[in-house]
Amino acid sequence: MTTPAARPSVRRFSIAQVALIIPWVALVIDAWSPIRDNSFLWHVRAGTLQIEIGEVLTRDPFSFTMGGERWLTQSWLAELLYGWAENATGLGFVPWMLLATSTLTFAALGLIAFRESSSVTATAFVLILSTLLLISFLVPRPVMFSFLLFGSVILAWDEPKLRWALPFLFWIWASVHGSFAIGLAYVGLRIVTRREWRVLPIAIVAGLATLTTAHGLGVVEILLDFNEARDTLPLLSEWRRPSVASPVFLSFLGGVAFIVIGAYRGRVRLVHLWMIVPFLLLGFSSLRAVPPAWFGLVPLVAMALGGLSLGSKDRLGAGPTLLFFLVVLLIPFALRGDAELDDDRFPIEARDSLTKERTFHDDRVGGYLIWADWPGRLVYLDDRAELYTDRMAEFVSIRNGETAWEPVFARDGIEQALLRSDDLLVDELVEAGWQSVYRDEAYTVLLK
Repeated sequence: MTTPAARPSVRRFSIAQVALIIPWVALVIDAWSPIRDNSFLWHVRAGTLQIEIGEVLTRDPFSFTMGGERWLTQSWLAELLYGWAENATGLGFVPWMLLATSTLTFAALGLIAFRESSSVTATAFVLILSTLLLISFLVPRPVMFSFLLFGSVILAWDEPKLRWALPFLFWIWASVHGSFAIGLAYVGLRIVTRREWRVLPIAIVAGLATLTTAHGLGVVEILLDFNEARDTLPLLSEWRRPSVASPVFLSFLGGVAFIVIGAYRGRVRLVHLWMIVPFLLLGFSSLRAVPPAWFGLVPLVAMALGGLSLGSKDRLGAGPTLLFFLVVLLIPFALRGDAELDDDRFPIEARDSLTKERTFHDDRVGGYLIWADWPGRLVYLDDRAELYTDRMAEFVSIRNGETAWEPVFARDGIEQALLRSDDLLVDELVEAGWQSVYRDEAYTVLLK
């Protein structure tokens, strides 16, 4: 009597494996959201200008307050990409660029988490926490490339065969965002933590590579200018200390809590304080610093969660799982549409009421007007805090009614204002005889 052949087992997927796809849904929704980032808009115009003149910007071309002053654009490589893409597609490239970059970033985070934890469940936890923490920062400004590069540096450093790529990665990073210094600090701290002094030359070469970008030694000047502007940065909301109750910071604290639990379990050791303390302090310093601080701590969060197997025994059939994956992966094609600006955030209609007069406005409006009207209109200021170190504080003081506006307007030849409708200055200008030529719930335009 012959024994019947064993039936082939049907592939089944754990809940944790299915959970790995959850961040994709958030990334797709975020990529096709209206564009809200004013910094991105002036970066686009900086890109088209650099393509036109054939060199990187070393002086301010956009404002009538600081025009011609020395200013090195730290993100020249990203700006060239923006400029080329806008010339080719308008703003239609934005959702696809966001989706591709953020997907690769999360793939890097997943690889880091799985390598440190050897657990699909732990990897899913890290990716979900990363989604809650990073989603509001996944905007089309150059900082999004720094996230991908930070993840790539972590992966390359922990794989000896890939360390040859570090100088190249840091060259790109120094060409798109000033946060490359945090990446160099991460590498240095890993060397100290593991006492891998023999690989110090690789880190030195990677650091020297940042001095060979289009600005050369100018990258050091960029970092020094940024440091000098540290008192001005808190005037921008993203550089203020994070709110403890915000989803971003709660996610960050959740990761820190996992590290503490990992220390109790013996998976995180005392030597790891070399990594924990600096990045913990970085995360507490400002809202903008939370993402790079999170990247620095992700390997330790994953290490702390190692061995976690929650939901690993619960299985889903291959058919329903693959159907779910297919539907989720096809979402971008269903949502495909034209990229558009957020008309509640930017003064799209108010701009039509502006004359050619010099205009007083905030940094959000400045970024938009550079993109929409330059070179026909120069701006009062935008969010380049390292350039407007004195004027940023002056603007806030005037808008809050703490400083008289008349001397500043006379000094700068300002005869027009584009303000948020709830600004105190709107009523002051009307009382002084200025005429309101446009008003909606968000913005008001006044002429002298």
